[in-house]
Amino acid sequence: MPTRIIALTLLGLIMGFILVFASVTFFVRDPLPIVGANQTLLLHTVEITPQIRSAVAIDGGYRVELTVEHDAAQDLQVQLRPVDGQAILLDIGTDSAGAWSATGQMTRPGRWELVLTEGAAREIMQFIVRE
Repeated sequence: MPTRIIALTLLGLIMGFILVFASVTFFVRDPLPIVGANQTLLLHTVEITPQIRSAVAIDGGYRVELTVEHDAAQDLQVQLRPVDGQAILLDIGTDSAGAWSATGQMTRPGRWELVLTEGAAREIMQFIVRE
């Protein structure tokens, strides 16, 4: 009888442990995308229509290359900044396909946001830059 109590107690503890880890998915709703050196992150707008597609590519020295594909009729303003910080200086241009492109130097790892403003609509897309 004591062996059954020990076995049932261990089974209960193991099942409880599994249930705690399985329940984490119910608490974490929208995890932020994570990007590191020598990686590219693809983002797209949800609130601004027509949809704007963006690519944030970071090299080994944390120099960022930002490409934003949007409709030609859209008057778009773009900022890249750390959360609760000042926007970084971007060298802006357009590529041969008419997409907006810019390069700049990221100042630190951590939470960043790409702010797209088109007329009265504004969308902030957050992501994490890891070391």
